Parts: sequence; structure tokens; C-alpha cells
Amino acid sequence: MSKELGEKGNLLDTPELRAYYANRPLLRRNLFFIGFSNIGWGVAMGATGPLMALRLLEKGWTEAYSGTVGSINLWLLSFLVMYFSWKSDHTVTKIGRRKPFLFIAAVPIIISTALFPLFESLVPLVGLWLLKMMFSNLKNSTFPLLNIDCVARDMLARAQSILMVASGIIMFFTMRITPYLIELGEWVPYAFGTVVLIISTASAWFIKEPEIHNPQTETFKPWSALKVGMRDRRIIWLMLGVAMIASFETVFANWTWIYAKAKLGLERKDIFEALSWAQLINIVIAFPTGWLIDKVGGFKVVLLYYFMMLLNLVLLLMVHDATSLALYVAFMTISNPLNNAAEIMVYKTSDPKEVGSITSSLSFIRNLYNGCLLFFAGWFIQLSGRNYQMLFIIGAVMMTVGLLMFFIYRKTMSGPKPLPETSELPSTLPA
Repeated sequence: MSKELGEKGNLLDTPELRAYYANRPLLRRNLFFIGFSNIGWGVAMGATGPLMALRLLEKGWTEAYSGTVGSINLWLLSFLVMYFSWKSDHTVTKIGRRKPFLFIAAVPIIISTALFPLFESLVPLVGLWLLKMMFSNLKNSTFPLLNIDCVARDMLARAQSILMVASGIIMFFTMRITPYLIELGEWVPYAFGTVVLIISTASAWFIKEPEIHNPQTETFKPWSALKVGMRDRRIIWLMLGVAMIASFETVFANWTWIYAKAKLGLERKDIFEALSWAQLINIVIAFPTGWLIDKVGGFKVVLLYYFMMLLNLVLLLMVHDATSLALYVAFMTISNPLNNAAEIMVYKTSDPKEVGSITSSLSFIRNLYNGCLLFFAGWFIQLSGRNYQMLFIIGAVMMTVGLLMFFIYRKTMSGPKPLPETSELPSTLPA
């Protein structure tokens, strides 16, 4: 059993880890169960999440309330993700260091999903929504790290693309079937989601994590993860860029369903059908996009993502019905995976035993920023008379500021190397 990494902290510095990442049958098995679990969770959340948001809106919830609660959650998550990720980095159990947190989080999420359709008044509905949101923070801060832990660094994007293909197929059928489930009864999609959550959570048991053991040697402090993740202060520019480059996409993704319902006047069935076709795009573009990111390099792909998102903005301003919404979301789906290049630029700087600290430092910055963005967006929509078009333009402006952060990062990384005691990151530009 590997107790620690090699002195250099290199991913392949121990015989056990070299054997682990060279074991292709094990890689395929892990990818299958990681994919099965992630896709199952995606299906359940994809079927029930939008319905929860629309039901809250029908019961008197507003965009401003949604934005405010969402922003508070993200601000809390900025700190919680550091603890959750740090704790999982230092967790040592027989089943691994990430999986225990999935099993803990799944129980209240499954309960809140199952009970949601049983209430009519706003207060218990909001309570169940918040319960699901809180424990989703725990799950989303830890379990996705398996996507990084279980795959060699030079295959990260391509491994992700395999999951995207399977997810695209299954999510298409999920979004096509959900409206018919609603016709059978308001509770049926939630019952379906509950069963899928139980099965997909159980499947995670069969994932074999790499034996990267990093036992806790000190108590957690709020700055513990940041001290590791931002050891080289220059990476802050990169993390700001990762957060802000997705501004336009974040605004649209958070308000898609309410925008389609409140502004375009579409019914739930029409929205599901309009958005479902975009899922098939993942099947076509997933692997080429992963190959592009791995081979061409992160920064060039980020530039491509930026210009495609500007085109998306122009197309979005012309959306007026279900057909144009479907066409827009299809093109948006082509652009979205390119954003993975930004995050992978961060991942490639991380020591494998400290992945949680690196990713949680990134999440700290991203969640603080997105919390401010959602707070502004929610109240802007309400105070401007639901002027979504202007909000989307503002999102594109902030995306441009994010691109500037990448240029600043590249400029600082091309300068003199910081003193050794303040940085352990390479002075060369990452891919």
C-alpha cells in the first residue's frame, strides 16, 4: 500500500501509482462506474431540478429571491468547499478518500427529492430545496475529484469527453421522457429521480480509488487550503480568469428555465423538448473537444471559447420562441465544453496529493465571484422589469474582463520566477 507520494510529488513517483495508472482494464472499469454514477446523478437532477425551480416560481418565489439564496449559498460554499475538499484529501478509509462523502450527502438529497412533490405551500418547499442545495455542496466538493484522481493527467480532457458522450445520449432521452412523466402525475418525475439517485449512488461503491494517502497532520484552518492552492500568488490571476470567463454562460445557465417560462411564455413540456436536442450535440463534439484541449493547449482553446460565446450572445438576443431557443441552445452546447480548457490549466499545476486544496482554492474564488454575479442578476432582473437581454450583455462584458485575467496570468508567468519559499509552481507557461 502506498503511504505517501514520492519526494518530488510527481504523480508516478511510486510503483503502486505507476501500476495503477498503467492498468487500462482498471481505468476502463473506473470510468464506467464514475460515468454511471455521474450520469445517474445528472439524469435525476436534470429531471427534478428544473421542476423544483418552476414549482417554486409558481408558488410565489421570484428571480430576486432565487438569486439572493443562490448567492448566499455560493458565498458559504466558497469556504465550505475548502473544508470538504481538504478533509477528503486527508481522509483515509478502506473504500477511499472521496466516496464516503458521496454516501453521506446522498441520503438527505434523496429524501428531499422524494418529499418535494408532497407539499403545496411555499415554506416546506423552500426548506426541502435548501436541504438539497446544502448537501449538494458536500457532494459536489468531493466526489467530482475522482474524475481527476482516477485518470492520468495527460488524458483528463479525453476521459471527460467519454463521459460527455454517454451523458448526452441519456440526458436527451431523459428530457424527452420527463414531460410525459409529468402527465402521469406531478410526483412521478420525483419518484423516478429518487430511484435513479439510489442506483447511481450505490454504483459508486465499485470505483477503485488510487492509493494516495495523505493523513491529516494538523487541524483545519480556513486558510489551510488557500495556503497550498495559492502558494504561487500568480495563479490567482488564472483562477480569476477561470471564474470570470464563464460569466455569460453562468448567467444563462442559472436563468434558462425561468427565462423561458416567464419571458418567452413557454410551457414546461415545450422547454424540456427545446433543450433536449442540444444533448445530442455532446455525442458528436465530446471527444474532438477533449482531443483539442489536450493537444492544442488550454489558452488557445480559451480564446476560441470566448469568441464563440460572443456569437452565442448575438444569437441569444434573437431568441423569441421554442424553435429559436432550441437552435440557440444547440449552438451553445457546441461552445460549452471548450470552457473545460480553463479549468484544466489549473489542474495541470496541481500536486496529486493536494488536488483538493488546488481545486477548492479555485472554487473559493469562483464561488465568491459567481455569488456576486447571481445576487446582481436576480435583483437586476426584478428591478429592470425582467430585462434579460441587458443582463446577458452584462454577462458578456464580465466575460471579457475574465479573458483579460488570462493575459495578465501569461504575462506574469513569463516574468522572473518567484523566490523558492513562496512558490513551488513551474515558471514556464502551462499548456
